[in-house]
Order: sequence, then C-alpha cells, then structure tokens
Amino acid sequence: MKAVVLAAGKGTRMRPLTFTRPKHMLPVAGKPILEHIINFLRVGKIKDIVIVVGSENEFIMDYFGDGSRFDVNIDYVEQRKPLGLAHAVSAAQDLLKGEERFVTVLGDVLLKLNLKDMISFHLKKEAKATIAVSEAVDPTPFGVVKVVDGFRVEKLVEKPKVPPSNLIIAGLYIFEHELWECIDDLKPSWRGEYELTDAIQLMVERGYPVYGYLTKKWWKDTGRPTDLLEASQKFLSELSEFYVLGEVQKNVEIRGPVQIGRDSIIYEGARIFGPVVIGDKCEIGPGCIIGPNVDIGGDVRLIENVTLKNAIIMSRTFISNNAFITDSVIGEDCKIGSGVRAVGDGKTFGVVIGDNSVIGPGIVFSPGSMLGPNSSVRLKWQVNDDDAIR
Repeated sequence: MKAVVLAAGKGTRMRPLTFTRPKHMLPVAGKPILEHIINFLRVGKIKDIVIVVGSENEFIMDYFGDGSRFDVNIDYVEQRKPLGLAHAVSAAQDLLKGEERFVTVLGDVLLKLNLKDMISFHLKKEAKATIAVSEAVDPTPFGVVKVVDGFRVEKLVEKPKVPPSNLIIAGLYIFEHELWECIDDLKPSWRGEYELTDAIQLMVERGYPVYGYLTKKWWKDTGRPTDLLEASQKFLSELSEFYVLGEVQKNVEIRGPVQIGRDSIIYEGARIFGPVVIGDKCEIGPGCIIGPNVDIGGDVRLIENVTLKNAIIMSRTFISNNAFITDSVIGEDCKIGSGVRAVGDGKTFGVVIGDNSVIGPGIVFSPGSMLGPNSSVRLKWQVNDDDAIR
C-alpha cells in the first residue's frame, strides 16, 4: 500500500514563519513536521510515499530526496494550481496505478494513532473510504462527520455553523479506487476549489460504504504558531532518549530528557531542564537557563544568562545576554539583543519572529506580537500585538 502526503499548501495562517519556507518544513522537537509524518507512515508499515508539493517544492525535495535516508521510497508530484485537496489527491493518481487502496494524510497534521489498526478496521468493514475522526468540544472550525450505527458515515460538512455532530476529521484517510470517479464528477465549491469532503460525500450519496475511525489518541492540525508550540511540547514530552554528543563543561546542571547535538558546547554554569532538544554546533553560554519544552536548531548561540522556556529557536539565531523568552517562536538567522523580553500570558504566545530579523537591546514584546522576516527593531520601545508586521 502507498501513501499520499498533501504538502502543497501555502500555510498563510502560519505567517510570518511561512513567508520563507513551507509550513510542512517548520520544526517540531528537532525535526520538520513532514519528517514526523513520514516516520508515522513508516511505523505503520508504509514505505512507498507520494508527496504532493506546491511551488516551494525545492525545500521539501532537497531535504527528503528519494527517501532512502529515512528508510522509505519517495516520489513527488506538483499541484500546479491551488485548487483544493481533492485536486491535490488527483495529482498523484498516475503514481497510484495498480493500487487497490492508499492512505492519504494532510502534510501539516501530526498524529499519534495506530495506523495499522486503522487499516485493519478499513479492511474488516470492507470500506471504500475510512476517515480518522476525533471528538471536539468546538467542531465548527473543522470538517465534521455525522455517523450512524457502526460508525458508517452519513454526512460530511466542512466548517459548519451548526455541526451535525462533535466528530471532526483528523486529516488521515484510507481510500479505494472508487474515489477517483467521485473526484472526476466534482464541481468547484464556493471557494473555487475541489474539496475532498465533497468527494467523500459523493461516495456516501452513491452508496459506497464510508466509515469513521474514532481515535482517542492525540493529534494536531499545525495551522497556527500556537499549534506549533503545542505540538513541540507533545513530542518533547515523549523524548525517551538522553544523549550528549557535544561538550558539557563543569558545573552544568542537566535534568530530565535532554538531547545535545554534535559539536555543541554547554558552558559552565548553564542549567538545562528537559525536555529539551539542542541541535548541532550550538553554544549555550554561562548562566543560561533552558527548558522545559525548548527546541533549539543547529548553530544557535546564546551568550550569557539567557532564559528560554516553551520556545522554538530556529537555526543560526543569536541571542545576547539576559534575554528572557517564553512561549515564543524565533525564525532562522535572527539576532536578538541583550535584555529582550517576550513572555506569553497563558492565553497566547509571547512573540513570533520571522527569519533574518534584528531585535535591538531592551525591546519588550507584548504577548501575541508578530514580526515578519527581515524586520529590524532597534529603539527601546515596547512592541504591541497591534504593531505586528504580518
């Protein structure tokens, strides 16, 4: 069985981080989102994968190549126009010839369910389509599924104002070849797109057995920066491997699960409270307090007395003395001055900063602030969320 991963979307809700990369390549616990999805498929015994890419395909193709580095086989196909998820799936049709059935997963969804169990459920039900579904307190922002006895799907509705149930689509599907005829017969939605939910609804209306597979396991649609932080927390909380491949000087305190990459240096007096992932070639200066729930990319430099909690710091970023940063995401190649402060308030993140930005000394960010790539803030002033550069 093959899998189709839909990774052609622009990720506009994840801006400013996606001005400079596809959202599927944003880091979660030291790996791109898409790498976690490929690992999920491999654990589910699926090694032949088709990735549907968009115009920014070089980021994905350069990183994953033919998949051999990840013990899978990867082919690519481009969705040339953003015409919806059903259109994206159909772009892979030629690469699925001869396949009785295939798995489809959204390229920005992280899942912890058992894929082998879902496939067994699909086969036992003799389904033509099976949808992973999860219960939600507020289903209105999602695709919603109404089921009858035995979890046979009766109706699908995309982002309804009045939901027919509390079961939402979790971004994972198993399809038989009957899907193709329904995609061929689709008409564009009000958005001008060919919706996957409409194709599945057409399967239901034609009498094909379509089932919901209820999962109680964790999953996350990583649509917004807060979702990225939550996903990072989840994956970091499950770190089981402790390793130090770099240098740790004397009088360094390390507690909990911590991973430190090659050629990294942890200087005297630093304190690290796991779960924490630190990439290769990093420098964590004296007196720094890191963790819990911190993901640091490669070649990052923290000078002295920097505090990081619940944060994602991407590669090649420099943070100067006495910065205090929590609940925040900082992009690649940024320079953060001394005494910068960004703290979440429990309801929203601290700050999201795009790549190649320069933040001068003493800047204080109001919770929820966002700065686009190549931003420069050099005067001592407070950045409010209303001042965000989107």
